[in-house]
Amino acid sequence: MAKLTSDLLKNVLPHDGKDRLELRDDDEPGLLFRVTKSGARSWSLRYVNNAGEHRRKTIGPFPSIGLAKARELARKIKGEVASRVDVVGVEKQTKAEAQRRRMSRLAGLADAYFADAALGLHRASAKPKPKRKSTLDEEKRVYEKLVKPKFGETPVSDITRGEIMDFVSKQTRKAKSTGRHCRNILRQLLAYAVHKELIDHNPAHSIAVVNSEPRERMLSDDEIRSIWQACARPGRVEGLAMTEDMGLALRMALVTLQRGSEVVGMRWEEIDRNGRTWTIPAARMKGKRPHLVPLSELAISLLDEADELIGGKEFVFQSPRNGEQFAIDRRAFTRAMKRIVTALKIPRATPHDFRRTGATNLTSERIGIPRFIVSQVIAHAGDTGGAAAVTGMHYDLNDYLPEKRRALDAWASLLQALIEGRERPANVVPLAQAG
Repeated sequence: MAKLTSDLLKNVLPHDGKDRLELRDDDEPGLLFRVTKSGARSWSLRYVNNAGEHRRKTIGPFPSIGLAKARELARKIKGEVASRVDVVGVEKQTKAEAQRRRMSRLAGLADAYFADAALGLHRASAKPKPKRKSTLDEEKRVYEKLVKPKFGETPVSDITRGEIMDFVSKQTRKAKSTGRHCRNILRQLLAYAVHKELIDHNPAHSIAVVNSEPRERMLSDDEIRSIWQACARPGRVEGLAMTEDMGLALRMALVTLQRGSEVVGMRWEEIDRNGRTWTIPAARMKGKRPHLVPLSELAISLLDEADELIGGKEFVFQSPRNGEQFAIDRRAFTRAMKRIVTALKIPRATPHDFRRTGATNLTSERIGIPRFIVSQVIAHAGDTGGAAAVTGMHYDLNDYLPEKRRALDAWASLLQALIEGRERPANVVPLAQAG
């Protein structure tokens, strides 16, 4: 044990590369002084409660609490312990009760749910999986905008199935997808309440919603050409308010056939110019597996254009806000596409329709790529066919790079022909000659 003095407490630091140093006070047994390598200094007290459990009670920071005051507080705590009061246990119980009171209303429950879902702790699981950030962002948006104003201050135990049905029905009349999204987030929140033993059953189960119809929208050659030209020169389209930055991101989505969230979040560190590849990390992929995307010459040219026009240090499609750097917002990306088709008087189309259009052209006789390879291009990793599904999901880590490169090079060649209005031959890239 060390003789603690004010000078020692002010100057001592961990040594031998250690992260922290703890000193025991020989005048007040159990009193500990801790200093970290960053210089943070604090007091705590170790004691054994009536059940024989070892506890550590935080007293406070030094020098706000000096040596004499720390000893005084330590003696007071030990006095309570001698009276059979488990100080730390009481604090934990008080905090837990306060948290339970906060979670008794939907607003407090939602705060806890979003925090736990980011860690994968929102439900019982032997292998917790955090929810994707994009999924949580969308859930938060729906909750804050629609669900919280209606149910935020309502005690969770008071929310009835009838109230949920009525609320979802009203939202569905505004928009089918809105009703469905509201039902889904309420079901998630109340399932979390069951998990936390706040309620016995989930009243949002089996609430009828109108499911979305599968989209079959295919862009025609003329529509592809018009959209590409509008993205490249938005200022030339009457009534179109869109930046060239956003147009670049939309064109990259069309060329690579990747999801909008993956494109807007593209980072320079994910790009290998020498290998002409883009590696999307598992954390940003819907399937939670890294995805290797070969980059055609057309995609490389778009990267060069983005580097010159935007010059983002981290994100390819960087959007500065308040002096910080962010990726282009996913919802803004979708809204930009809506503005384009409105200005061009094209029937409703979304960025996701690029993927369907590209995939269909790739498998058609225009190019003739096998459907399985196209599924690898667009990262439908589970599309392994029948009994091969388990092998494909867990064992076969082949990324099919040469095959995917032939497919995306062929798609880029077709796009180039469509954009330039050239007559297209039977096959853009004869597969037997492709390398």
